[in-house]
Amino acid sequence: MSGLKLLRQFVDSFQRFDDMLVVDAAPLDMIIEQDTDEWDSWSNELSTWKPIPFETSPEALQSIYTRIAGRFPTMYEQLILSYRWFEVDLKIIRLFANPSGPGLTGLTEAIFNDRILSNVLLPAGFVPFAKAADDNYDSICFDLNKLTQGDCPIIQFEHEAILSHSKIGKQWKRWDSFRDLMTEVVFLEAE
Repeated sequence: MSGLKLLRQFVDSFQRFDDMLVVDAAPLDMIIEQDTDEWDSWSNELSTWKPIPFETSPEALQSIYTRIAGRFPTMYEQLILSYRWFEVDLKIIRLFANPSGPGLTGLTEAIFNDRILSNVLLPAGFVPFAKAADDNYDSICFDLNKLTQGDCPIIQFEHEAILSHSKIGKQWKRWDSFRDLMTEVVFLEAE
């Protein structure tokens, strides 16, 4: 499957797994108006969001790359430069948000949100881009130490050792590449 087709199918799959409810204030370009006939009276004020195509200049990556001392996998670069979305639960991971706004500010904030995790993981070459499923606080990271041919393994890090002792503890290789992760999401059945 071509990279662009896989990318579109990956983004299209967001709505299969997440209810896509707007939790906080959201940029208007990502909000979908609700048909109030479909909602109970208690939920009339809830809105949903959708990922939107949004071309971002590749130069926006430089502000992140200077802080992570490496590059993202090519397909992840294409994803963040081509779409904007809120944090999305894909059942096997919770992908960090890349919301509307200047450059990649929202994504950068998500990557560096937990200073303890980022201070331990980033110097070791691991870049968080998601959390584990089921409200688990484990970080899902790109292993930039093994970046070859524009892709790298995806590693899950148990958060307790990092938060309690500022050191990397248990870790699991979850996918051989970001392409493999996207493919699994695309073909995963919704419950």
